[in-house]
Amino acid sequence: MSNQNQAMQKSNVSTIKDKLMSTGTIELFKSNLPNAVGKHAEDAAKRFAKMTYTAITQNSLLQQCTPASIIKAASQAASLQLDIDIRGLAYLVPYYNNNLKAHEAQFQIGYMGLIELAYRSGKVKAISAHCIYESERKSIVIDRTNGQFSVKHPFSFDAPTGNIIAVYASAEVEGLGSQTVVLRADEIERLRKLSKAANSPAWQNHYEAMAKKTAIRQLAKFLPKSILEDFSRAAADDEAQDYRESFTEAQVVSTQAISEATGSEVVDFSDSVVNGVESNDIDEISRQAAAVFGAK
Repeated sequence: MSNQNQAMQKSNVSTIKDKLMSTGTIELFKSNLPNAVGKHAEDAAKRFAKMTYTAITQNSLLQQCTPASIIKAASQAASLQLDIDIRGLAYLVPYYNNNLKAHEAQFQIGYMGLIELAYRSGKVKAISAHCIYESERKSIVIDRTNGQFSVKHPFSFDAPTGNIIAVYASAEVEGLGSQTVVLRADEIERLRKLSKAANSPAWQNHYEAMAKKTAIRQLAKFLPKSILEDFSRAAADDEAQDYRESFTEAQVVSTQAISEATGSEVVDFSDSVVNGVESNDIDEISRQAAAVFGAK
């Protein structure tokens, strides 16, 4: 990077920091953080701003993103009470907007964020996803009765070998029992190829993590949305988000973020949500973020 470009990026980082710590942004975060009131709300909003800035400092492409898009994406994370940190609950992902010819940050829920939302409902006793390898074929027992899967996956002290031949996700839900989704290798590949990020570093370098996340998202379709509202919405839009044509994937905050940010089946969601946040809420967040900058 040339000295001039370094200076420009440093200046943009300084601008982002000033905007994140501004009174307007803190108020925006306060209004979007659920259950935060009084002095606690002020402290929580400032903490969220600092956490967002830390994520920015760790990724050069995020430092090139527009401040308004960063604050909008962070506000979406705040509305779901998902921290943007090394735990992998949520990420700020830089994309290149072909229409604006500029980088913009986009909120992406992480694999662990989906699990967090499921547990928050108080109705999920357990939820997990696992891959099955060729060496495990003879020890695995998968049964399907009346469309319902059950999987017996015995533990082994030996590391599995060979290719992934299937992936499954299971959840134990109060009043519903165990729900399981199983995807064969060809089904995983079909879903991967439908994604605009089919050949992204995520799938190339972190295939197992991507397969697990895909299975979790498929499982979400079969769980009761009435008691798992945030989880269902977040899983649905995480799938749909891969197909917004005005963006191309650039780089995520970390290699773990890459492994969890993309890859899904084309699905039409009529209720229009963005990672668990209603579309009208997103419009309001956009207006508020623009107001911070005096932009239209």
